[in-house]
Amino acid sequence: MARWVYTSKIRDIDRVIRWTAIRHVMKKGIKERNLLPIRDELSGMMAEEGLDFLTPVDRKGTVLFRFHNPRASGDSLIEDPFVKNALQKKGISGTQILSGEEMLKEGKTLAEKAALRLIPTPKAKPVEKLEERSGMVLKSGHPVVDSKGEVLGVLIGGVLLNRNYEIVDQIKNTVFSKEIGTATIFLGDVRISTNVIDKEGNRAIGTRAMKEVQEQVLEKGVPWIQRAFVVDDWYITAYEPIRDIEDKIVGILYVGLLESKYAVMKEKLILFFFLFSMSGMLVALTVSFLLSWKILKK
Repeated sequence: MARWVYTSKIRDIDRVIRWTAIRHVMKKGIKERNLLPIRDELSGMMAEEGLDFLTPVDRKGTVLFRFHNPRASGDSLIEDPFVKNALQKKGISGTQILSGEEMLKEGKTLAEKAALRLIPTPKAKPVEKLEERSGMVLKSGHPVVDSKGEVLGVLIGGVLLNRNYEIVDQIKNTVFSKEIGTATIFLGDVRISTNVIDKEGNRAIGTRAMKEVQEQVLEKGVPWIQRAFVVDDWYITAYEPIRDIEDKIVGILYVGLLESKYAVMKEKLILFFFLFSMSGMLVALTVSFLLSWKILKK
């Protein structure tokens, strides 16, 4: 179910980019290099659909402009796998990691949102790095094609997951519907989106996965389905790798239940079934006694 929520968001983004790429204003704007109408008409759409970045690219892979940083144009994205595929008329969507420099090109505000201070975390693998500046994005790329079927360029766009809690909260509400359930998206082994709460009552972004989880899921690509130490307590957990469109493991998708609360629920459930069974036995004994009494009276 957690994976379904994650991939559903990717499909939603893909739908928006695909339909935007075939709009007349996009085709005309790229063909005539008249980009102002594109910016004017699509700014509202970006806000409505919750996109963090939207970038038209010409047929050579050159950036025409970036919505949140219009001056950052003219650089080449020809090696970007989303652009590469779209230039071959293959629309594609999925997960991608953007470096700190790439995040800055998309805009200072977005780069600041992506940057996370790493929090020392018990049982995590030791690292020297103090900050994570990369961003994990859900992204889609589709060709912009003219009436003759010739590729004019590409439209790419998507959503930054760092400090974006839509998916993890939807997973929690869908899978658990109770306070005991938690969900997290990791970039590498760093929590970038989570509803795991730390001792200060804040979302535990910047904390890291347990060393054994990191080695099994990130390095070996094997899901972890057992108890694990999460931030500052033990949980019943399930971790699975997140892969980019080139099948490289770039992060982790996690769901878990606080073990102490799970144990309390388990004890209550056992007590309930015990009392239920005892009640059933008591009823059965009472009925048996009454039937025996009637038979003896005869």
